[in-house]
Amino acid sequence: MSLEQSEKALNRLVRLLDKSEDTFTDSVPALEKKIFSRVQILLGELDKRRGRIRATGANLRKINRIKRDIRAIILSDQYLKDVDKFTKSFDTATELQTAFFTTLKSDFTQPKFINTLREVSIQNTVQALTESGIQSNIVDKAANIIRTNISDSNSFSNLMDEMRGFLTKTEESVGALQRHTSQIVTDALNTYAREYSQVVSENLDNDWFIYVGSLVEDSRDFCIALVKKKWIHRSEFTQITKGNIDVDNDGDTEKVSLQGVKPQTNASNFITFAGGFNCNHVVAPINEEFVPEKLVKRFK
Repeated sequence: MSLEQSEKALNRLVRLLDKSEDTFTDSVPALEKKIFSRVQILLGELDKRRGRIRATGANLRKINRIKRDIRAIILSDQYLKDVDKFTKSFDTATELQTAFFTTLKSDFTQPKFINTLREVSIQNTVQALTESGIQSNIVDKAANIIRTNISDSNSFSNLMDEMRGFLTKTEESVGALQRHTSQIVTDALNTYAREYSQVVSENLDNDWFIYVGSLVEDSRDFCIALVKKKWIHRSEFTQITKGNIDVDNDGDTEKVSLQGVKPQTNASNFITFAGGFNCNHVVAPINEEFVPEKLVKRFK
């Protein structure tokens, strides 16, 4: 097999990872507007005096109904179908990963552990996108905003501004559901793909890797530097995770910001964590024969 064949196979995986967020979250903004419209109606029923919310037990008890309605709107049949459809991406990622590793080793067979890894990854993703994830990241946080405004007898307009800013897209930020689902679908699928690479690279005893994936407008300095660097020797992992990167592969390292990189990232888990939260990049093992000869000699 050639480097060109390996990169073609790897790019198919990268394209899947790149579009995973958009595929799932396209319908989320409309869902957020529906949630806010319902919450707006229910909040209008709060007991108020001279434009301020009264700190009463009756008002606090109304929070439970709001929580139930938010959950019901999000966890609709269509949303759950979208979650189920997204989980099929793990099967596709598995197939693309296996095809890539076959270009590195013609008799490659998928490790049995990968099936378990895929099942656990899907279970965790479903939990995060449905019951526990929605409860803790959307429902409970919305309830806390309402509870605080009631307890402090804040103005009703203040409460509505806070809820609008939390639940829907504004000039400053995306809505809570968009923010939560975007991070989950990006991190879940990317982490699974990278964990597959971690397992296989250890089995194949690879020392060389390539850092691949698309750059976007808000790509972090860390990922920009590693995409430019491209070729990575395993012995560089420790310094890379400290932000010391030989960007031009000339032996001179540059200090690069670690903003966005998960704080627990180290040489042992760099393949899995890559650039951190919401990172679409892959640290993929590659055959030494594909690496520029001049670079290989530096690490002999």
